[in-house]
Amino acid sequence: MESLHDKCGVVGIYTRNPKAIHESEQHLLLSLAALQHRGQESAGIAIYNNEDTLFYRCGMGKVQEVFSDGYPDTFPPMKCGIGHVRYSTTGSSCIENAGPFVVRDDQGSIPPLALAHNGNIINTDVLRAWHPHYFTTSTTDSEIIASLLLHDTGHSMRERLMNIIPRLRGAYSLTILAEGKLYALRDPWGLRPLCVGYTDNTWIVASESCALDRIGATFIRQVDPGELITLDDEGMRSEVIATTPISRLCVLEPIYFADATSQLNGTVTYAIRQEIGRELAREYPRRADYVVPVPETSIPMAIAYADATNIPYEQLITRNRYSDRTFIKPTQNERLKALAQKFSFVKAKILGARLIIVDDSIVRGNTLKHLASHLRQLGAREIHLLSSSPPLRHTCHFGIDIPKETELIAAGRDTQEIAEELQVDSVGYLSLRGLNTALKNAHRTPLSSESSVDCLDEQYCFSCMALRGWPFRPQSRMNTPLQADLLPVLPT
Repeated sequence: MESLHDKCGVVGIYTRNPKAIHESEQHLLLSLAALQHRGQESAGIAIYNNEDTLFYRCGMGKVQEVFSDGYPDTFPPMKCGIGHVRYSTTGSSCIENAGPFVVRDDQGSIPPLALAHNGNIINTDVLRAWHPHYFTTSTTDSEIIASLLLHDTGHSMRERLMNIIPRLRGAYSLTILAEGKLYALRDPWGLRPLCVGYTDNTWIVASESCALDRIGATFIRQVDPGELITLDDEGMRSEVIATTPISRLCVLEPIYFADATSQLNGTVTYAIRQEIGRELAREYPRRADYVVPVPETSIPMAIAYADATNIPYEQLITRNRYSDRTFIKPTQNERLKALAQKFSFVKAKILGARLIIVDDSIVRGNTLKHLASHLRQLGAREIHLLSSSPPLRHTCHFGIDIPKETELIAAGRDTQEIAEELQVDSVGYLSLRGLNTALKNAHRTPLSSESSVDCLDEQYCFSCMALRGWPFRPQSRMNTPLQADLLPVLPT
């Protein structure tokens, strides 16, 4: 996919093993680097020492650039810490918006706290209008959440979170340092992933399980929607502090955003993508010389498609491993510049060949138009483009970089018009029914329902594809109330 961005990644580590403090410091950076695909604009960490004093560092760039010398020498030994990699969904890309956010009371009467956030809050204007004196540092929604927590009158972090949840509209998976403890919270709609793992008397929470794998931690489970995890010297405690009748993971997580090795809804992402490729083959049994993936996310789909159709799989397009994911570039001009440096081609096999190009999705069309132009110049006889997701026709306000429908190539166009725009012979999109079948097969869900989207309805948000599958009504995206029956329910 071209520059779609979810995006951020969060991680938190709490160690109860005094002998593993140095190792945990390294694990914080390693696990954060494993989430680099979720955000490449900035990176940062915040830690508590044994006296519960906060230290933090953040900067523009990737983890290895911001922390080129490893764990900062100026930091004391770490008791617990959180990390954040960012792509700007709300607020501009600048150092003031780099996380984690550390907020303090001007009078010094309230202990500071640090917060890392994956998601997007859609009623930020309303929250700023309600509390204009809270927010001065940045333009990001993460600061709003942190400041609301800092100034809330609740006697504990649990109470503060329960007080602010009814005010928040949107998606949020959070890691928080406060009161000498590490907290993690997933929003009650479950839009963004969050999981928990364990190694050597050390707990870790992260956006994806690939962060646990990077440090050899054991995956325990996904954090439930509305669940609050508390980590301190007594260990881990959990409680669901807000519920809704509907909870759904963003369907673009398994299609594009998540690492292929991560577990989502109990299934490895790679297996989900293979099922999508098989379903794509059932819907579009083309004739061609080669099946070619657009690296890297679509590789499992293309392999499965090639296997199902008995067409040779060839990776004729290679990606410069040092280029950024173009969907994640902040501006359209930057995306276009990045495309020219992103790919290389196996020219000898392209000349005269009929190619099926498999991509994870088609967003703006920048990447695929660029690829098609190069393939034509190299002598490709036919180019047939297959998208592993249904058409993206609607904006997303919940942590994905789809701000305007006018930027989406599928908005207001049919497949023939899209093929003409991209200069390819044909374009095919996986249907909603096909996506549903693939997800059912991957999750081993019984195929007993006659509904074409029941698995989607039950487990995933897919409003960018069909304006369905999301519990907010369109008019409630900014400052109008939620439907009464979909408000978070707090325990009494």
